[in-house]
This record gives sequence, C-alpha cells and structure tokens, in this order.
Amino acid sequence: MKNLCSAKFGAGWGRLARQTLFIFLLLILTAFPGLPADSPSSGYESLRLFTEALYEISQKYVYPKSDEELLNGSLRGIMNSLDPDSSFLTAKEYQLLTHGQNQKSAEAGVELIVKDNLLTMVSVLDGGPAAAAGLKPGDHVLKIDGQLIRNLTTQEAIQKFRGASGANLKLQVMRNGALKPMDITVILQPLAPGTVNSQVISDSFAYVRLSYFNDDTPKELEKTLKSLEKQRPPMRGLILDLRNNARGSMEQAVRSASVLLGDKEIVSAKGRTPGSQETFRGKERDLALKIPVPAVVLVDQGTARAAEIVAAAMRDQYQATLLGAKTLGLCGLTKILPLQDGSALMMTVAQCYTPGGQKIQGKGLEPGVQGQTPKSKDKDKGPSAAAPPKSLTPEQDPWVLQAVEFLKSGKKGQIALKASAPKL
Repeated sequence: MKNLCSAKFGAGWGRLARQTLFIFLLLILTAFPGLPADSPSSGYESLRLFTEALYEISQKYVYPKSDEELLNGSLRGIMNSLDPDSSFLTAKEYQLLTHGQNQKSAEAGVELIVKDNLLTMVSVLDGGPAAAAGLKPGDHVLKIDGQLIRNLTTQEAIQKFRGASGANLKLQVMRNGALKPMDITVILQPLAPGTVNSQVISDSFAYVRLSYFNDDTPKELEKTLKSLEKQRPPMRGLILDLRNNARGSMEQAVRSASVLLGDKEIVSAKGRTPGSQETFRGKERDLALKIPVPAVVLVDQGTARAAEIVAAAMRDQYQATLLGAKTLGLCGLTKILPLQDGSALMMTVAQCYTPGGQKIQGKGLEPGVQGQTPKSKDKDKGPSAAAPPKSLTPEQDPWVLQAVEFLKSGKKGQIALKASAPKL
C-alpha cells in the first residue's frame, strides 16, 4: 500500500489510476491466478469506479483532504461494512491498542458495537460506572462530550469510553421507547476485581453469575463450582447466568467452558480457505463438577461473544437448557493483521460453530424456553427489557425463579443419567 499512499492526486488522473489499478489488480491476480482478464468477476469495473471516486473527491470536495485521509477513510469504511468486530486501525490507534493490552485503565464498563450507523450498548457490566450512572443495554449513544457521533468505528468508540480514573464522560443517549434523548454523566473508574458471583437459592439450587469474561474467569469459576459441590445438602441443579455478558475472547470462553465440560468439544472456527477449520476442546483436568447436575443457562440479547460460546457448549455437550431470549449472534475469531505502514486490520477471519454444527455469527442462539415477561408498565422493548432491575436479588428475579421451577419439573437436563454415555 506504500505506492498507493505516495501517489499524489494532483499529479492527475492517469498516474493515480495506473497505480491504484496496478495494486488492486495485483492483489486480485495473486488471489485468483487463473482468472481470465475479461471475466465479469475480475472487479475491473469496481476498481475503475473506486479510482474515479477518489479522484473526484480529491479534486472537488469543499475541504481539501490528504491522500492518507482519503485512503484511511476508504479502508475504515470497508472494514466497518464487514461486521461490528472488524475495524481499520491507523498506526497510532494500533500502537495504543498494543500498548494498552497489558495495562489496566479506568473505563465506563460497557460493551459497544456500531450497527446500522448507531453506537449501541450491547451490555453494561454489573457494578461498573455505566451501570451506576443508569445506562442500560440497548441504549444508543448520540453524543460524547457534546460531539455528535459520526462514522465512528467500534474500536474508536471503545477508546472514548476509557481514560483516567475519575474523568467525566458526558453522554447523550436515546433509549428504546423514550420520547427524547437523556443526558448521562459517567465517572470512569477501574472495574472491581471478580467476574463470578454465586449463591445457593431455593432448595439447594446453585446460582452462578458470570458478569463478563477475562483471563481470571476460569480459575474463579473453578473455585466457585468446587465450593458449591461441597454444599450440604447437595446441589440439586445449576443456574448459569450469562445475560448482559458480551465481553470475552474465544480463548477465555474455551478455558471457562472446560471447567464445566472437561475434554469435550467446546467450539469450532471455520474460515474461508480449505483446511481452515479448527476445533477447540477443553481439558479433563479442568473439570470442576465431578458429579453432573441438571442445568439451565440464562441468555438474552446482551449475550454475545465468549458467553455465546459457553452457552452453546453447555446446551450441546451438557444437555443444559437455554432459558430467556435469543442471543445477539456476535461470535467470530478476530485477528489483528499488521500492515506495512504501521496500521492494521482488526478482522474476523473465522466464524464460530457450536459442537452441534450451528453457526453463531449473525444467527444467535434460540432459547429452549422463552423467559417470562414480568408484568410492568415499562414500555422498553430493547435488550434491556430482558434484564431485571439491579435492585432485584436472584430470589426475586423472574427468570431465575422460572429456571428453578423448570429444574424442579425435571422436564430436561437430567444429565446425571447420561454420565456414562460415550463422549462426543
């Protein structure tokens, strides 16, 4: 791309066209060496149109734009059109990302996606600054610190929701069902440690809440499950709450699911190229529950990424029942591909498939049992409608109570009877 970046639009149409067409045609010929020159799929007309558009913009747009700005903007638009997890990173953005990967910083505690040109909160982390300020899953961000959101990538948005501890983030948000936007100020703070919470409820049923996934989650979950298994009277069933959980990598999901599933298949990733499929299994030594119990997994529209992997694996390999609402369907293997000029592509290179062969990306997981909608005057029909108010304890949560009654009924989830069955 260096040749393309060094081309000067002012040098005229011919030079720009030749360099642009050369580079793109070279890429196409490299990818498709047997492609005929006159093939309709060669992309020549598309390349010509792209080059023509760049020239017109460079010469006639009311504000002058540098070659770098136009090219970065083009790449940004291409990546944004792929899926919410794909982004173009400038050299500076890539540096910030790699530099900050091993540093803990203050943040709002939200998971965001840009979908249909709207910056949307997929999940709001339990006990985080955003939750304390009153933000909910499904809220659309219109302004950040007084600036309208325009052409913002997911990665750019994530950076705006992080900063120095104690910094104020002023947001204007529109909530589904609301008549006008709301102004909300979030005070950035480091997230409290711990992603797993649990308690025993209603006749020895264990409730385990995973608020999000990080590198410490597998160990936390293992410790929690081993403690619950020692409870007396014995645990009768497990309720795993993965609602409003959209943070976590594939690796974190596999390691966490391994605690529940041992060496069974957890997820597979399939790319476009032949032989690109990879299957991820757990490890027998990770298995925390030595005696399996019936299980229900709570999911909703805020369940995504790592949480979807764990939910699907529990359904297919543990015979757990999914209860709640359809999940988001955002689950892919994302890699960062550095480019020569120091920029990078953050791109989904493979899609997740459940152990049963179901694609998750764009599809989501349908619950086996629909969550009952509590009677309320709240007209909110967005993802947050599934999540109960934070003031409710698990014993008051309608979906938790529904899960308990479902487990008591014994309709599904009697996996203890299948413990001796061959492994998948």
